[in-house]
Amino acid sequence: MDTEYKNTTITAHSSLLVGIEARRTFSSLRHLFLPTICLAFIVSIKPGPFMRLTTSIIYTAFTLDALTLTTGDPRRDFSMGTAMTSNLATAIHLLWMSDPVRDFRHGKVNINLGTLPTSKRWYWMLCVLYSPRGIGWNYQVANVPLPPCQSRWQFVLRQVGRALGMFLLVDIAQTYMRSNSAFTNPTPNNSPFTSQGYLLRCINIIAWLTTSHGTLNMNYTLLSAVFVAIGLSEPKDWPDLFGSWTESYTVRRYWGRTWHQLMRRYTSSIGRHCAQSLRFKRGTKWSSYTQLYVGFIVSGLVHMGGDCMVGGQYIGSTFPFFIAQAVIITVEDMVIRMGKRVGIRVPQLMGYLWVFAWFMLSRAWYIQWAVDAGMGKKQPFTFSMVQPLLHVIEHGRAFV
Repeated sequence: MDTEYKNTTITAHSSLLVGIEARRTFSSLRHLFLPTICLAFIVSIKPGPFMRLTTSIIYTAFTLDALTLTTGDPRRDFSMGTAMTSNLATAIHLLWMSDPVRDFRHGKVNINLGTLPTSKRWYWMLCVLYSPRGIGWNYQVANVPLPPCQSRWQFVLRQVGRALGMFLLVDIAQTYMRSNSAFTNPTPNNSPFTSQGYLLRCINIIAWLTTSHGTLNMNYTLLSAVFVAIGLSEPKDWPDLFGSWTESYTVRRYWGRTWHQLMRRYTSSIGRHCAQSLRFKRGTKWSSYTQLYVGFIVSGLVHMGGDCMVGGQYIGSTFPFFIAQAVIITVEDMVIRMGKRVGIRVPQLMGYLWVFAWFMLSRAWYIQWAVDAGMGKKQPFTFSMVQPLLHVIEHGRAFV
């Protein structure tokens, strides 16, 4: 299936750059962290319905305004936009679908948080907001990898080594993308997903995902090393961000076990709430698939915040990808059930090939618009170890 190319002329990207320059500047402190600190305080005082409604309206309005700002880098705009709408979804979860002060417990303080002074409740609510997977809490989401069983400095050295390895992988990927004109100078006839053959399509998708998700994983790994090294947390507080790739022999297992679960807290909460509102009995297929579709719809809406911050013309570009995941999981479940009924047992290797083929198809839908928006022109890291080495090799050949 061909992927639609949106920008038909080079002036389309030029107008985007002009738009970025004309927009107000985004501040991580003012527009991302400060609202989170305020939200934690509101949650800590156990607000009533009027305060929750007022907070929701103000937080939503503030988020929508912040999505009109820019960092000056489309890649970072997408990350910050997604982060802000993710925080908004978290606010909905904490204000309307749970009672954190009453119900949440941490292993280190296994008491009713409501009995603590306001300042301490505020602190623990900040911990809740920055613990999306709930590590060490009684609300820990499902399928988080097992925590490492290592001493403090063994863990730190392991994480630093892993971060360096991830940096090298991202550097190789960004160097490859920089050398591929389909990323740096895309045109309607030069898409990295439709104009270079299937093999390069796969390589291009893997390179793109390596830069985005490798950077996310590297930052998490470095952060864990720092926090454990200075004694603010323990190795058990930092299970791997991603699960094992060996779990990915179905699309459902890929999303539920291998992929990071950073959004699972609110996608599951909102999904369960919708299923209960529709009076579907827990454990039934109706309940399960309602939660599945609502979860991916919420995830799609959250990523639309990233679309919006990149540029208004891209709003909704990522949404079809997430809906397609829910649809294909439904089809996958039907095929698996039919296979079990007739006694067909498919080798696990076929499952891995199926998942790979699906994402080599659908990931292009998720990435193409970003290439159109000029994100392929930007490198995640300004520093590179690979590119200077390649220059040395090229100069060496010139003298041969």
